[in-house]
Amino acid sequence: MAQQVIVFRISSWNTVLFRSFVKRKGIWIIALVALFVLSSAASFHPHCSNNNNNNNNIQHSPRYYYYYCSKLKASSYGRSSTSDETAMLSLLQQKTVKELLQIAKNYPEYSSKIRLKKDLLQFVATRYHTPIRQQQPDNVSSSSSTTTPDPQQTTTTRKTTVRVRGMPSYQPAYYDTTTTHNRNNEDTVLIQQGEEHDIINTKTKNNSIGTLSKKEILHDLVLNRYPPLQQQSTRFTTTTEPAAAVDMEDIRAQHHPMLLHLNKTSSDLDIVFIGTASCVPSSTRGVSCTALRLNWRRTNTNGESSTTAGEYYHEPGTWLFDCGECTQLQLQRTSYVRPGKITKIFITHAHGDHSFGLPGVLCLLGKDRPRDAPPLEIYGPEGLRMWLRVAIRYSVSRIVPNYIVHELKNIPMAPEWRHTSGYNSKSGNSRGKFFLSLSNKNKEQKEDKSSLLVPWGPRGLAGEDPSAWISQAQTVNLQADHNFGEVSEGRDIYPQFDHPDCVHGAPIWEVENEGDVAVFAAPMSHGIPCVGYVVKEQTKPGRLRPDLVQPIIERNFNALKESVIRNPLKIMAVIKNLPVGSSFTFPDGTVIKQSDVVEHPIQGRKIVILGDTLDPRAIEGLAKNADVLIHEATNTYLSGIDSRTSLEEVTLDCKRHGHSTPYMAGEFAKRIGVKRLILNHFSSRYKGDQCLDSIAIMTRIERQAIEASGLPETHVASGWDFMMLPVIKDEDKS
Repeated sequence: MAQQVIVFRISSWNTVLFRSFVKRKGIWIIALVALFVLSSAASFHPHCSNNNNNNNNIQHSPRYYYYYCSKLKASSYGRSSTSDETAMLSLLQQKTVKELLQIAKNYPEYSSKIRLKKDLLQFVATRYHTPIRQQQPDNVSSSSSTTTPDPQQTTTTRKTTVRVRGMPSYQPAYYDTTTTHNRNNEDTVLIQQGEEHDIINTKTKNNSIGTLSKKEILHDLVLNRYPPLQQQSTRFTTTTEPAAAVDMEDIRAQHHPMLLHLNKTSSDLDIVFIGTASCVPSSTRGVSCTALRLNWRRTNTNGESSTTAGEYYHEPGTWLFDCGECTQLQLQRTSYVRPGKITKIFITHAHGDHSFGLPGVLCLLGKDRPRDAPPLEIYGPEGLRMWLRVAIRYSVSRIVPNYIVHELKNIPMAPEWRHTSGYNSKSGNSRGKFFLSLSNKNKEQKEDKSSLLVPWGPRGLAGEDPSAWISQAQTVNLQADHNFGEVSEGRDIYPQFDHPDCVHGAPIWEVENEGDVAVFAAPMSHGIPCVGYVVKEQTKPGRLRPDLVQPIIERNFNALKESVIRNPLKIMAVIKNLPVGSSFTFPDGTVIKQSDVVEHPIQGRKIVILGDTLDPRAIEGLAKNADVLIHEATNTYLSGIDSRTSLEEVTLDCKRHGHSTPYMAGEFAKRIGVKRLILNHFSSRYKGDQCLDSIAIMTRIERQAIEASGLPETHVASGWDFMMLPVIKDEDKS
């Protein structure tokens, strides 16, 4: 008796293990037809899940989803669109990230920056005009979400045009071209310290809470602040261009709130940020280097700097503060700073991201600098002179220009820093290594509430640790040689503990005084000897009112000419430079008081440039009411980005390494009453390019400093490479 056995095993729609013992051809044909019908039906089932590549090509194709959406729309005729979207989302949400990626890659608009499942869902859903609806908060009624917007409110519909260099090719779905957003209260987006230190709140004009997420609110703020970021590309391309690292036509220079009203203002004193990163340079940031352009500097006909009376012509000069590695390259990437105009270099401390670029910069300057030019003056902590001498002599760098090194002697460590036990327990040498003693710091604060900390001691690091370079440099027998650029030994600048601006027992160094401008230094709390610099412009006499003086001169013109004065009009300069309270008597007996014809003196500008520090309290006296404070903000806590940590942990870690957070920088700015705060020395994880995500992160860092300092957003900025800030004179000060 013939038996027929048919065994089917289906692992996917096209994988069939078929075994049969069939004697009649009709049954064979019927079985094949049935298998084909079953497999075809399974391949178009919306919830089927399999791993075969051919089936994936069908399921993950735009044609399949277009077919499914059409069927879904036809079957849901007469129902609400919400059920359609729910069904569509239920289909997509069952997919894994890998499957969603395969679907998204079929669209020309796809970018490799779309990686999160939420963004992939938004991207695929919006291809067929079914955007994911934002969930309303529980405490918001449904009526608030359907309220007709006030016609007085201005709404903007984003348009996609030509792509800006350095911008991502994909914009998240909540910035779809058909979406409109309220722009009236973008400045109310704040980061509040009381709620995880990073909660962004927003309210519309009718007091209804917006339905955008925190990230969406922040991006909305950034996109409104920088309009070119809205020009995202919708061109059909399968590749993405790399983000531009730096660009002289930076959109931040045109649209940042601090620079909006300063771009059209000319100033004789500018700050240019050559590098704003810490540790190591990257493709988007160079390491620490700040240029100060003194455009009013005068030199006499002999080429010597002077501020006394005589024949002068105006020649710009540039001072560099810190010179980390890659500075040589950064100087050639910007037209804001001409290497041939650099006359002074100030080093805050010996760490490589502040000093490794110095030999290379000297070689760059020596290429176009004549040998008979005045020597380049270099200032820095003790040991810099011998270190630079060894580096140039070892590399046989005869191309360097003539230079002089002035050393700041006896820079003390802050009292909260202690020697380590040392790698060699027998010798007890610490090899220059210090650690932050937080427990002792808190104990000292409790014992002496009248002072923040134990006063700084007069002893420097030299000789205290025999193995430290500062101690060993004194024993190196290597003299200055003009064949290698060093024309003399330079000055040894010692600290002053009786300076009127000394605070907390810390010393002050009078680094340079050229009459119209002076430079001072004070110690910083860091892991090695470090200083911060204060550049103070001399207070200048007020403007002379010629309308009050010239009629008197004309009346006494002949009498003045008969005297020794050949040009009576020069009397105006004499009157302007009279001491306060004095007077001048004309031949006809007319007496003019200096205070009657000269306006109030113009207070000199003050710029504070700090080195690495966790507490710059020693420079408070010098930095009071500064026009610009440049403060480091190496790291911070950003919720949604930093996991398994907190602001307290990040702050403690910063302090242990001798660094600061934006909150710490803002608190110090508030304490000294600074007018503008610029943050720099950022960790390498904070990129400095012009893409939306990078600018959004730096905006969050700015918001933290704004909250701590109390300054408006027009007075706080996170620096970027080649940022140029004019320092405007405040002629209203008296």
